[in-house]
Amino acid sequence: MDERKLTFGARKALAVIGSLEARLFRSEGGKGADTKALREQDMVILEQVDGKRSVREVILASDLDYEVGLHSIAWLVRTGFLYSGETLQKYLEKQADRLALFIDLFSDSGHTVDFWEKEIASIIKNTPDFKDGLAGLAWEGITPRVSEPYPAPRDVDEYFLQVFIALYDKAEGIFGAQAVLAKRILLDVSGT
Repeated sequence: MDERKLTFGARKALAVIGSLEARLFRSEGGKGADTKALREQDMVILEQVDGKRSVREVILASDLDYEVGLHSIAWLVRTGFLYSGETLQKYLEKQADRLALFIDLFSDSGHTVDFWEKEIASIIKNTPDFKDGLAGLAWEGITPRVSEPYPAPRDVDEYFLQVFIALYDKAEGIFGAQAVLAKRILLDVSGT
């Protein structure tokens, strides 16, 4: 398993996964949690994932060809059956970028970066659903980070959905619904 000898496809698969040392976890009720549609190699990979093994160890334990194992794991990560701390961190980086773009779009002389950073902190602190926080998720300013125990991806999705709903509500109260709608479309189209 020499990373220098990977094919282009294997390198793309590894970019989805994170690294060979990333520990893999099963998602509860991932997208299409019905395993009937999975290929045999995907089932073999899923059987080896126990939350303790790395990507490399799962592939070795599966007795699959290295590249077949990489592609299978990448597909299982993309479809929500598997995740790792590294894939969660990548997702959080995208959310941090969305928050930063939100702040750029909705900042003006009366509502500066500091105003929005305080608003985000207030939402996280004062929203009843966030009272106990999300295990494994911490904030450094407006930058979210994950650590063990890693939260489930669906919980992270729901968490950020609620954060953005609260932010859009606040922005509507300040700028009006039409202005927020136009900027929200820009934020959503930006792909971040």
